[in-house]
Amino acid sequence: MCIYDASCDTHFGFCCNVDEETSRELAHYSCLDIQMSNPWNSQIGTTLLFPLGTTKHWLVRMDKPGVGVVTKAQMVDRYAQILTKVLGNEKDAQMCIYHVSWQSNFGFCCELDDECAQELTGVPGVLSVQPDENFGSENKDYGGNNLQNSMVPSDSSEASPTQIKTKKLFVTGLSFYTSEKTLRAAFEGFGELVEVKIIMDKISKRSKGYAFIEYTTEEAASAALKEMNGKIINGWMIVVDVAKTTPKYSRGRPR
Repeated sequence: MCIYDASCDTHFGFCCNVDEETSRELAHYSCLDIQMSNPWNSQIGTTLLFPLGTTKHWLVRMDKPGVGVVTKAQMVDRYAQILTKVLGNEKDAQMCIYHVSWQSNFGFCCELDDECAQELTGVPGVLSVQPDENFGSENKDYGGNNLQNSMVPSDSSEASPTQIKTKKLFVTGLSFYTSEKTLRAAFEGFGELVEVKIIMDKISKRSKGYAFIEYTTEEAASAALKEMNGKIINGWMIVVDVAKTTPKYSRGRPR
């Protein structure tokens, strides 16, 4: 999922999105030349999924699924399958999606060219495909506030991003391919970290798409909360909020 371009004809190599530590590890292998690259100005000489400058950002609204209980992982897979019908490859479909809504509002945001977007409108289950007018906005509101209100636990709905009383944050909306190393690299610039823990499914051993991040100080946590909420990591827009300090349940009946 980190690789976004590759060359296999006369020149051999690939472009990828990794942190500096990983790039230094790659450099230790023989016959490898590691260089900084602009992903939108690749000079490798290969054809990307879409020609440069031809894609736009789209908001795709979907029908409510025909099942009673749906997990986020199941919805993400469903959205990828819908997009695969247009692109023909599931991995390409996953890479094009950068935001999902899956509880009270159903849909996703993706990057496509005009032709693919037009074709997507005819896929069963797709209600509408329209330009994503919020993509460039710092305050992204896709009509899926459930992602921030229902899905993310917090100490108080009145909590201010700049005046929190905790050192622990809750991060959701993560790509299932985001590693703890990548997440640590994204958050360590705000202060010293105590722990970065991505929650994994015990059966599938797959990331559940959310994590806990703990700092040594409240000031560092406040800065991270303010700056990282709504940022893009591995192509997915993350949501950052204050983590619960105490559980809302006991061994018996919920309180």
